[in-house]
Amino acid sequence: MSVFETVRIGDLTLSNRLLMAPVKTGFGGLDGRVSARQLAYYRRRAEGGVAAIIVEPAYVDVAGKEHPRQLAIDDQDAVAGLRRLVEVIHEGGAKAIAHLNHAGRAANPKASGRRPEAPSEVACPTTGAVPQALETDRIQDLVRAFGAAARRAREAGFDAVEVQCGLGYLVAQFLSPRTNLREDGYGGPRERRERFAREVIEAVREALDAALPIVVRISAREQVAGGLDLDEGRIFARHLVDWGVAAVHVVTGSACDSPPWYYQHMSLPEGLNEQLAAEIKQEIPVPVIVAGRLGEPERIEAVLRAGQADLVALGRPLVADPDLPRKMSEGRTEEIVLCGSCLQGCLANVKAGKGIGCIVNPQVGHEGETETPAEGERHVVVVGGGPAGLTAAIVARRRGHRVTLLERDGLGGQFSLAPLAPGKAAMERPLDSLVRLASGSGARIETGVEATPERIVSLEPDVVVLATGASPETLRIPGLEGAFTGNDVLAQRVETGQSVLIVGGGMVGIEVAEYLGLQGKRVTVVELLEEIARDMETITRKLTLHRLQELPIEIHTQTVLERVDAGTAVVRGPDGERRIGPFDSVVVAVGTRSRDELASPLRARGLEVVVVGDAGKPAQIMGAVSSAWEATRAL
Repeated sequence: MSVFETVRIGDLTLSNRLLMAPVKTGFGGLDGRVSARQLAYYRRRAEGGVAAIIVEPAYVDVAGKEHPRQLAIDDQDAVAGLRRLVEVIHEGGAKAIAHLNHAGRAANPKASGRRPEAPSEVACPTTGAVPQALETDRIQDLVRAFGAAARRAREAGFDAVEVQCGLGYLVAQFLSPRTNLREDGYGGPRERRERFAREVIEAVREALDAALPIVVRISAREQVAGGLDLDEGRIFARHLVDWGVAAVHVVTGSACDSPPWYYQHMSLPEGLNEQLAAEIKQEIPVPVIVAGRLGEPERIEAVLRAGQADLVALGRPLVADPDLPRKMSEGRTEEIVLCGSCLQGCLANVKAGKGIGCIVNPQVGHEGETETPAEGERHVVVVGGGPAGLTAAIVARRRGHRVTLLERDGLGGQFSLAPLAPGKAAMERPLDSLVRLASGSGARIETGVEATPERIVSLEPDVVVLATGASPETLRIPGLEGAFTGNDVLAQRVETGQSVLIVGGGMVGIEVAEYLGLQGKRVTVVELLEEIARDMETITRKLTLHRLQELPIEIHTQTVLERVDAGTAVVRGPDGERRIGPFDSVVVAVGTRSRDELASPLRARGLEVVVVGDAGKPAQIMGAVSSAWEATRAL
């Protein structure tokens, strides 16, 4: 199968085999209505060459609402906004597929104003909420709600409807023996557990009256003991075809029970979803769609070439680079900005109520704010080749400026350390993408150069963008004169010895602790606060803390280091002062401080200076990239 050939889902013809998977944006109104920000976001993705967009989940009933700004399709007033959304997607050149869902026990009571509802009173570990068990009359209400939502999707002009029957949401909760403990006609043997799904599909089919094809999303494996497995998935897929479904969309995981698999976290092994899709494909005669960390062109081509699936759905890869399909079709794969599956912008931001973002695509959420060409060419000298400096160079060149980038070491800055931490190797993909884009932008890039004020002035810049980053903080504590930094350790610039004290239990300190622990070294972490790794993305943190339990690592919270004497540390914690150790070395990982020392001497020479990234304010990668984009698009 070729990526760029037409394919049919029922009576719907698609221009190629690439879809956009449903990804929550958090851009909608609190009333569930479509916003201008969403229209711009989806238009941009449609223009990138994807055949169809499966729009983010729309709730069919307010009790199933998952987050405050989720799209609504539960009443007639929603249709007008959805119709405009479909028009925008069509204008961009793609088909539009509605995605219908009820979150069940995974619903957010703060968003819905109601207690979650589910087949049985089985708590959701992710939220801690215990749902109320659905009465039979309420089940029938929900069946009708799915049907009514499908009718509204048809009225809004969608080209197909996808029903969420996987990922641990309501329909899957009925299917799974782990979450369905009922003893009535909707529980017990598989046939009765499938009843709700069958009735939902029948209601949707009746509402669509064969006018639109139905796609169903399933978790071929929930990745939790007692949950749905591949055998159940095979049987369910066959039944879906019997019920008139035109395509099956295969994923893994459960929102409540296995979030890392649900979100396809970067630390998990790759390849499972396409293997499961291939198993499902052997069972059914209709097209199979697969999703899950498939944003690399060679993997997309391999999946289709091997016949593991008929279509590939890309979620976060199209957040990172909406032009991925077009670049593939035009043979410009080296220009694709690859996703690292880090979840920092696409999950953490949505949970924080900020709307979806991306660490390497600062335009996400700002699609309506175009980068206008510069009024006149200026010579922009960028100092620093980390994520902020690379972004500044790319954007300045895109706007028509002449760019010189100076970097003392190699390109990447502290971003280069991210893939070195355990479980984060995938971060090399977005890093390499930024380096490739900057290198191919036409900017003059000089590495191994010390950017002194004299050197910068000699280049006769019209404006200087300082992206000099930040340096690790030091501590004025007796005995720490020879301490290493976390950067030193991850970059393998130092030898720590077998017993190591790490001062600081934030993200860097904990990553270094795991890195050393995996080498069999004895590690002790002292952290002033009550919790460690508070600055990590939530799922990354949970996975990391779980892995730490298997390593020779001792952690002391609410503990301050007072001094180090002859390899022994004196600390003060809840139980008073005590000695720990001995240690062969000490690593300090207590944050960073901005390096903006070039700003004053350059301004004193009359130069226009713009400070971006960590040089202005220490932050994580997304903050550095975003600040560079904001500053450079205004030059």
